[in-house]
Amino acid sequence: MLDSFTLFFASIAIMIVMTFLNFLTWRTNKNTPGTLLYIFYPVLLLGAAIGFTTVVESHNLVIISIATLMMFSASLVHCLSLSQFLNFRGLSFKLLCSFTLFSAVMLIYYSFINPSLEERILASDLQHIAEAIFLLYIFIKYARKPYPNGSIVYITILTLVAFSFIGRSFFMGTINQATLSESGWFSLLLFLNGVIAPMFYAAGMALLCNERREQNLNQLADKAQKDLEIRGLFLSTISHEIRTPLNGILGSAQLVMNQTSDTRNKAYCEAIINSTESLNLLVDKVLDYASLDQSDEALYEEDIEFKTWLNNLCLLLSPLAEQKQLKFELICNIPEQACYYCDQQKLRQIIINLVGNAIKFTDYGSVKIQVDLVLEKQLEHTIKISVKDSGPGIENDEIAYLTEPYVQSSAGKEKGGTGLGLAITSRLLEKLGSRLEIASQLGTGSVFSFSVTFAIGELSLVEQRHQTKDYLTGLDVLLVEDLDLNQKIAIEFMADDEHKIKLATDGKSAIELMQAHHFDVVLLDMNLPDFTGQEVLKQLKRIDHKNQRTPVLAFTASLSPDEVKEYLSLGIKDIVGKPIKHEKLRQALSDSQSNQTANIAVELVDTLYDETAAETLTSSFSEDEVSSIYNEFVLSARNKLIRCQGLIDHQPEQCIKLLHRQASTALQLGFNRYGIELKKIERRLLDNKPHNNLLDEALDLWQRSLAQYLKFVRGQLG
Repeated sequence: MLDSFTLFFASIAIMIVMTFLNFLTWRTNKNTPGTLLYIFYPVLLLGAAIGFTTVVESHNLVIISIATLMMFSASLVHCLSLSQFLNFRGLSFKLLCSFTLFSAVMLIYYSFINPSLEERILASDLQHIAEAIFLLYIFIKYARKPYPNGSIVYITILTLVAFSFIGRSFFMGTINQATLSESGWFSLLLFLNGVIAPMFYAAGMALLCNERREQNLNQLADKAQKDLEIRGLFLSTISHEIRTPLNGILGSAQLVMNQTSDTRNKAYCEAIINSTESLNLLVDKVLDYASLDQSDEALYEEDIEFKTWLNNLCLLLSPLAEQKQLKFELICNIPEQACYYCDQQKLRQIIINLVGNAIKFTDYGSVKIQVDLVLEKQLEHTIKISVKDSGPGIENDEIAYLTEPYVQSSAGKEKGGTGLGLAITSRLLEKLGSRLEIASQLGTGSVFSFSVTFAIGELSLVEQRHQTKDYLTGLDVLLVEDLDLNQKIAIEFMADDEHKIKLATDGKSAIELMQAHHFDVVLLDMNLPDFTGQEVLKQLKRIDHKNQRTPVLAFTASLSPDEVKEYLSLGIKDIVGKPIKHEKLRQALSDSQSNQTANIAVELVDTLYDETAAETLTSSFSEDEVSSIYNEFVLSARNKLIRCQGLIDHQPEQCIKLLHRQASTALQLGFNRYGIELKKIERRLLDNKPHNNLLDEALDLWQRSLAQYLKFVRGQLG
């Protein structure tokens, strides 16, 4: 066994190291209770060790007593700091303090009044045993579950210390001052309590702090997750709650604008309508951005023929560019048969956001999508997708902040918007392992680009896909339709089959497009804002144009026998009825290029509300958009009927237009009987037949249709 002098110096060195380690632990965990006080534990022990070292030979009772009292003080500091750390405030600490005070009194008594070395050692040992038992109690009962690793360290060393001091108290035997330092029990306890235990205590406190820090981080993570869920739920709920009054405001403002002839009042109504539409857009974008925070789902990757997929996507976007008379083109520098695994929904939203922005901010010139293969490996390709525009450009100091939520460039503030489009795009790119790069020059235009790596798909699927098609694809189609809802649905359906679409919203623009371009087929709404479809066809017969032999399909919900007969007499090839059905539209477009006999029959379920109608919309709109469409229609339908009652006798033409739009929308949304009834009233007005109380009957029919719809909605919620 080492001599006591060497052990005292080793203990002094260990205490200095422990003080330093405890200081570093406190510095890292300044807000943790007990860590600051824990620094003074080894400091007091250091003082005691120095005191004992100086009296190894002299046996000075005063210095020995002071050193022992410092050990007692260190013991109380040790227990108090750990009690603070564990937030323990039990009666047992007060009992420990009382017992330590009793041990100190015993120490002084047997040092100066009735000197006895054995009794002094017994008083010291009992205090150490009490300290160990107290700490074992609080660690086993209060710390073992929340701090398992730190507790193992403390329980191990405290058990060893307790049994060692108990052993010395019972088995040390008779000793005197001369033989004390040579005793095996003295050396063992000095080595254990002065060298080994401090190292365990320093490591134990560091482990306790690490475990507490980990708990705090987990709690913060849980809180952040709950906050995120609450925020998402709040935004989702409030967005729906906001949409309802907004749609009411929008519908009311439109009604007032239609009823008033005062130019100033119309300007006010237009301001209300524009503001309401901006708020609706903001609600949609905020909800989209919030859903990205909540969504941690893995990428849904599927095998797609990439070039064909891009062409189809551009078919959706090109009508928007053409309405602003912008040149829109796709430059695709990747292999023709390239087939990739990718999350097409996220990639689709990214490209639509970027192209939509480019079209929005470009008033003349062009918008281009360029796709380049930048790195080719055996099993994967890295491609770069760039959206280029000839818009006004962006200031250099604004570029760095454009992907932050609610931040807009100078041009963005002029054009309006939410400031969330690029933020959403940037977050989506992060999920794809990419980032948005922006380059711009004032007066020249901007380039928004990103690079993404895709695994190569099964190229054999490409050939199989083409072989299984039994319908035509890639036709040049002119869509003549004024209703936004029908436009989007028809474009979505036709883009699936790679048709190239140009859009006209009235008869005049349709005639101009047919004079300027040749089409494979024309899809013509038979009731447009300026002309009927019949009038468009009659005017075309009187002028030169490039579509003398182009088949025309009637796009209408007016399907009475007389109307069908009139359509066919004007040379209509086939009729695509409303509500739009994908298979019927696809078949009619294919049959238009052959001698196939037209299939005029349109199946429409005779019901107050067709529950399958929403399924058609979900292929073209998001769930929130579908909800918004239904809300707007439901909230405004009654008011529009009442408006028709005021117009029917004095302004029948306005009434007919309003009935036509309402009927088309009603049929598309599944209010079949109500839509058919409105078409009948529209037909009677066009034929100048008496209408009697038909609008009152339609109003009653609407109330029953609405009740059926609300019953369906309640069933879905339940």
